[in-house]
Amino acid sequence: MAAVLLGIAAAVLLPLSGPAGGPVTPVLAQQAPPPADYLLNPGDSVDITVLGESDLTRQATIRPDGKINLPLIGDIVAAGLTPMQLTDRITTALKAFLRNPQVSVAVREIRPERNFVYLVGQFSRPGPVEIQKGWTITEVMAVAGGFTPRAALRRASIVRRVGGQTVPLDLEKLVLRGDRSVNPEVEPGDIIMLPTLENRVLVLGYVRAPGVYDMEDDNRVLDAIARAGGTAERANTSNIGVIRDGPGGKPVVTTVNLGKILAGDASQNVKLQNADVVYVPEGAIVRWGDILSYVSGFGLLRTLFGR
Repeated sequence: MAAVLLGIAAAVLLPLSGPAGGPVTPVLAQQAPPPADYLLNPGDSVDITVLGESDLTRQATIRPDGKINLPLIGDIVAAGLTPMQLTDRITTALKAFLRNPQVSVAVREIRPERNFVYLVGQFSRPGPVEIQKGWTITEVMAVAGGFTPRAALRRASIVRRVGGQTVPLDLEKLVLRGDRSVNPEVEPGDIIMLPTLENRVLVLGYVRAPGVYDMEDDNRVLDAIARAGGTAERANTSNIGVIRDGPGGKPVVTTVNLGKILAGDASQNVKLQNADVVYVPEGAIVRWGDILSYVSGFGLLRTLFGR
């Protein structure tokens, strides 16, 4: 056994021989040098040499904000520059401290390739999201932390980097109904758009929870009243008004009958538009002229709808 161990040790210690019997120097795998017009990126490492200035010669890694920090000159932008452009920038900055500085910049290491998609709009955390191969919208949504209450889930879309194709994306089906058929795989460079709900209405009068509500695009009067908790006692449900701007910006009212809506009369269930006011009056006698004057002067409308 000792002889075997000695043989193994001797084999390890003996130099490797080439074809002519000479030693072979091991070659370590290295990155190929980048082209001269390579643009530096966050995560790249560079070797900065200042001739005759050992304190200024160093290796630096470009930070996520695209900058590096050097003695004397502090932070300097590196990302988006070629090595030669960065050389010129450092040289110019050092002229305030040194006479005729001789600077060279060489790429030491290029960051590993990383793939991102970009979230725009009503996501909880919009911005870039690093993805892995095979990821779908579900994984991206998990990283993004979901969406805001004002997200128009039905009107989301993906803009593909290659070709610029826009792919409709119904996140309501995916997130709220669990429909996996609308869970496409994402591609590096995709832009995922989630717009803002643009159907905001104000429900006033004799409802249980008056207030402002963001409605879906196809919502109607009955939906708004339901969101407001239903009608309250003494409400005149046969003379509910939908108030919206008419010609010249003058408010006009369309009256509907909640009883007829509940009985199946779809014509009474008016489709809502952005900036509509749904007003549920009290009592048998309704003076819509007075109500229109009141609503038109309601300061909240200008805040909510820009009137």
